[in-house]
Amino acid sequence: LSGPRAQLFACLLRLGTQQVSPLQLHTGASHAARNHYEVLVLGGGSGGITMVARMKRKVGAENVAVTLVGAGAKQLVIPSGVEWIKARVVELNPDKSCIHTDNGKEISYQYLIIALGIQLDYEKIKGLPEGFAHPKIGSNYSVKTVEKTWKALQDFKEGNAVFTFPNTPVECAGAPQKIMYLSEAYFRETGKRSKANIIFNTSLGAIFGVKKYADALQEIIRERNLTVNYKQNLIEVRANKQEAVFENLDKPGETQVISYEMLHQHEDLAPIPVKGFFMDNGDQIPPFPVTLNSHYVGSS
Repeated sequence: LSGPRAQLFACLLRLGTQQVSPLQLHTGASHAARNHYEVLVLGGGSGGITMVARMKRKVGAENVAVTLVGAGAKQLVIPSGVEWIKARVVELNPDKSCIHTDNGKEISYQYLIIALGIQLDYEKIKGLPEGFAHPKIGSNYSVKTVEKTWKALQDFKEGNAVFTFPNTPVECAGAPQKIMYLSEAYFRETGKRSKANIIFNTSLGAIFGVKKYADALQEIIRERNLTVNYKQNLIEVRANKQEAVFENLDKPGETQVISYEMLHQHEDLAPIPVKGFFMDNGDQIPPFPVTLNSHYVGSS
């Protein structure tokens, strides 16, 4: 195999092993905007821009475009010469190898890289996000709810302080535990620790995925007298009753109701919704096939 497409395919198989060279400031593509590109990258976050830089080196800047809106200073990191499509993607049509934007344009591609990012999705839990209007519930992952965590800590009197790890991908697997440890320290400093039953309900089957760190965390959990329940996923919040409902992931349909004096819900994340990027049942489409004959590459 030879030629630029073979090189592109080889590059896609080596994404995790290559380093990105320093980026030049974006000054706008010198060529006129087109309706077709060899590589089209959706999303100008760190993942998308990294792929743009790599594809520029493989197929040339004039053959690469990236969609990015509301960029502000982010435009400075778009590699020079790459076409910047200042429009929002509203629909994907992989069967026709094209996308549609909010300004009415149709743009086709040879290869598509989806890096649109993620968003908070508390709506998947019954009783949220409206439950955040009640006291004693907080989440550190939204500017609208982070101060409620501090208020719930300050107002804590006696009972269960419940912390969760959702059954979705998360940005940092340690973060759900950090707020629990910080809260435990606050309770000790304010003389409330003896009245607080601290519970960590995690959807995972272990406290951490790396044994070395899991062993150390288990020691901290034992020393600080924390309760950890595994394979428990929050499915409902009854804010008016101060109750949280968890499903046993090992036994679907089996639930447990825990009353709380304080509840911290970790981030629930979901892909940015785009028409054509989901199946009829609402699930995200599986990765597109990656072959030399592919007209699309898949999600990143």
